[in-house]
Amino acid sequence: MKIHTHWIAAAAALLLSGCSDGIPPWRQAHWPVEGYDVVYLARSACHGTCPVYEIEVFSDGRVRYTGEEHVKASGTHEARISPDAVRQLAAAMQAARFDTLRSSYQDAGDGCDMLHTDAPSLTIGMKREGRTKGVNYYGGCSGPTVPSARIRGLADTIDRIAGTQAFVGK
Repeated sequence: MKIHTHWIAAAAALLLSGCSDGIPPWRQAHWPVEGYDVVYLARSACHGTCPVYEIEVFSDGRVRYTGEEHVKASGTHEARISPDAVRQLAAAMQAARFDTLRSSYQDAGDGCDMLHTDAPSLTIGMKREGRTKGVNYYGGCSGPTVPSARIRGLADTIDRIAGTQAFVGK
C-alpha cells in the first residue's frame, strides 16, 4: 500500500509541475524539436529610442534582418547560424510552449488588466508544415493571464540565437 502512495504522489507532482501559466499539461504542445520552416520576430517603436527591426530565421540557418529605426544597421542584411543554433532555436520555441500562446496580448479583451502607454510591441511568428502561428504582444500589457515574462524571454532568446545584437547595437 505504501508503494502505491509514493507512485500517486510522484504522479501528482509530475502533473502539477507542468501547470505553469495555468495551462494544463494535456494542452501543452509537444512537437518535434526541428519542426519549423521560419521563425519571425519583429520589434516596434515606442515613445523613445526603442530599436525597430524584423528578423527571420530559416531552418537552413539563414537569418534575414531588416533594421528600420534606432539600430546600428538599417536596411536588409543576411547572416547564418549553425545547425546547432537552429536546433537551439527550435528547442527554445518548444520550451516556451509557443503553440499554447494566444495570438494576441494587446488589450483588455486579451487579459491585459493593466495597460501602460508608449511601450513597444513585438510579434513572434513561426511557419511550420504550411501552417503559420503568430503572437502579437504589447509591452505595456500585464495581467494574471498574460505570460509577459515567457513572451519577452522567448523574444530575447530568438535575438540571442540569431545574433541580432550585431545589427541592432546597444
